[in-house]
Amino acid sequence: MFASLLNKGLRESLFFLIAIFLISAFLIYFSPVSLQNNNDSGLFYNYLVSKISNKAAILSLNFLFIGVGVFLINFITVNQEIVEKNNCFPIFLFLLLSIISVNPLQITPQIFTNIFILFSIYKLISIYRQESVLSQIFEAAFCLSFSAFITISSIISLPIFFITLIILRSFNWREWAIAIVGIFAPLFIYEGVAYLSGYNRWYLFKAIAFYFKNLDRPIISEYYFPIFFLLFVLLLISIVNSFLTNFGNTIKKQRIRLLFLFVILFNTFGFFSDGANSCSIILTYALPLSFFIGDFLYNIKQKKIVNTILTLILLGLAVIFAGQMGII
Repeated sequence: MFASLLNKGLRESLFFLIAIFLISAFLIYFSPVSLQNNNDSGLFYNYLVSKISNKAAILSLNFLFIGVGVFLINFITVNQEIVEKNNCFPIFLFLLLSIISVNPLQITPQIFTNIFILFSIYKLISIYRQESVLSQIFEAAFCLSFSAFITISSIISLPIFFITLIILRSFNWREWAIAIVGIFAPLFIYEGVAYLSGYNRWYLFKAIAFYFKNLDRPIISEYYFPIFFLLFVLLLISIVNSFLTNFGNTIKKQRIRLLFLFVILFNTFGFFSDGANSCSIILTYALPLSFFIGDFLYNIKQKKIVNTILTLILLGLAVIFAGQMGII
């Protein structure tokens, strides 16, 4: 049932994805309980939260961020041809992972941050075997650096930026120089404003020091145990399957899979960041989870197996919704 909708391209899957999007928004709006609070936040996020308290506005922003993220996932996976054009499983999984991580009572910072991280990754992937890419590299570096002012945990993505350049491009000092300029540009802009206003100077450096000083075990809600276990098992199986299939049938696919393995590796810091919880962990790993598991499900020939796995994922989603509604 689900498999036949998600392996025929975006046009065939669009109604199904929109239905999940709208139904989830309706359920979350009427959820009286927040299973976990947002603790990982940054300067601009705190300012945004201080200005918005209306639940409808919070819900609208959360789902706007989800919608933009899903749009970017489509560009990264399908348009950049790192999965088959008819494969909508990564889009579907990213949508679900974002939905189950939404706080019904707060703007979810990691969903906002993921927009900038995904845009940065999209720009970097798009420069593969292209000429005159300095503007794309600057935009990618600027967005990735700016995301640290929303959630400081996104600082762990900075090494991934340079690893991506190493994997996708031969060394070019101009490209690396413009990347460094792009990364420091938001910092220079912020510090210039902070100096003129006399407010909160050297914020980013203090926040980074605090972040690495306070690494701790995460707090995981029991409502998320089923989906965590399922995602962990599926991720392991999909990564092993990627190794067995030599990471894909094109050089680009092989390099992107290698890149996403580094994303998983460096996101380990996000798993142990102070204040990390079920929602922030899922959102931190949302991209590689969606890609590896989605590509694995697409290539399973027995559709009954795929439908069973998707049903289990949706049951995990139902457990979380039931907790938010106060049913269990």
